Amino acid sequence: MELKLVGLLVSFAMTLLLFSTAYAEAIKISNTEGKVDGTFLILSVPLAFLFSIFTIVFQK
Repeated sequence: MELKLVGLLVSFAMTLLLFSTAYAEAIKISNTEGKVDGTFLILSVPLAFLFSIFTIVFQK
């Protein structure tokens, strides 16, 4: 397998994983009353966008 294909598959899988966990974390935070810890949500959304950019780069 080519290294470019491996990079594409890994970055695409990480994009899907990070967006889905960010979505689940946002639902969990929205159902919680009082003070919440949104650190994981704040970190996972930009990383998901970063890996989606990597996916576009590896696709070309």
